[in-house]
Amino acid sequence: MALYPTRRAALSGLAALAASAAPTNATAEHAPNNIKIATRLYLRTATDADLQFLQQIGLRWVHAEFGATADHARIVATQERLKRYGLGIYTGVMDAYRSLKIQLGQPGRDEEIARFQTFLKDLGKCQIPVAKIDFHPGNTYTTREIETPRGYKAREFDLEEFRAKNEKQAFDRVYTADDIWANYKYFIDAVLPVAEAANVKLALHPDDPPLAMMNGVAKLFVHYEGIKQAEALAKGSKHFGLTFCVGTWSEGGDKMGKDVYGMIRDFGARRKIFTVHLRNVSAPLPRFHETFHDDGYMDMYAVVKALRQVKFDGTMVPDHIPVLNGDDAFRRAGHAYTISYMRSLLKRANEEVG
Repeated sequence: MALYPTRRAALSGLAALAASAAPTNATAEHAPNNIKIATRLYLRTATDADLQFLQQIGLRWVHAEFGATADHARIVATQERLKRYGLGIYTGVMDAYRSLKIQLGQPGRDEEIARFQTFLKDLGKCQIPVAKIDFHPGNTYTTREIETPRGYKAREFDLEEFRAKNEKQAFDRVYTADDIWANYKYFIDAVLPVAEAANVKLALHPDDPPLAMMNGVAKLFVHYEGIKQAEALAKGSKHFGLTFCVGTWSEGGDKMGKDVYGMIRDFGARRKIFTVHLRNVSAPLPRFHETFHDDGYMDMYAVVKALRQVKFDGTMVPDHIPVLNGDDAFRRAGHAYTISYMRSLLKRANEEVG
């Protein structure tokens, strides 16, 4: 009698042990009720080779950045192009809502609002479920690009440097919070009923970085109370919710009213998070730089797990992808790194949560 098991028997035993230990209720990666990993796709520059690359690394969804215009024919043509690579549009982004005429309350805003209303109707006709919006007309996103301690390049924001060297009054006068709230209310009152009729969800992105005033223009969505006030203006509409940017919320640290997990438990549990920008940063304000998911101060696994605990099933994108040495303009290496990491986080969260 053999004193030791054969190699085949040993491997068979290990396989049986692994099978018995594996969870049986883990959500399948592409199940409709799972988080849908996606990326932001800039249609003006994306090539067919880029689309094939996204297919090769396992993506099925994108957030389509249309730019300044997107009529119905262009949306349909884009869907058909993406479909050849197994990709669908989950969120549509068209820049009409960013018009200064809308956000500063200038003459001509009704025409710009009408363009965005038409975009929402066209998204609905094409069964694209989400449109992203934001509202920060005087914003400065970054003070410089740096080489991080780990050697890749990323955006940095330094509040002291911004105030001392970069900040200047952007427009002919200062716009107070009351001014911007009035302009935002005018906009949302006009577009939300159209979104509801089209069955398209409006996903509001918080202000990045979360500072109450920049360049002489107030910013509204820089903490929990601002987001709650926006929700109140939506009057309980199921078509109003969030583009929840984990990076922006992490930049604010303990000044946000609720932390990342508190926001997920609140808005996520009420099905008011429609999509997630999964981004990490080195530290909260006053100075931070963007990082890869595994290189910042937030625990990205804990974030993904929290999302699954509230049964979030919208899209999750890597957001701003840092630059690796030798990477191309599409950042294929960065995409491969971040998407693979996100798929691993999600797989583990589903194994633990179900």
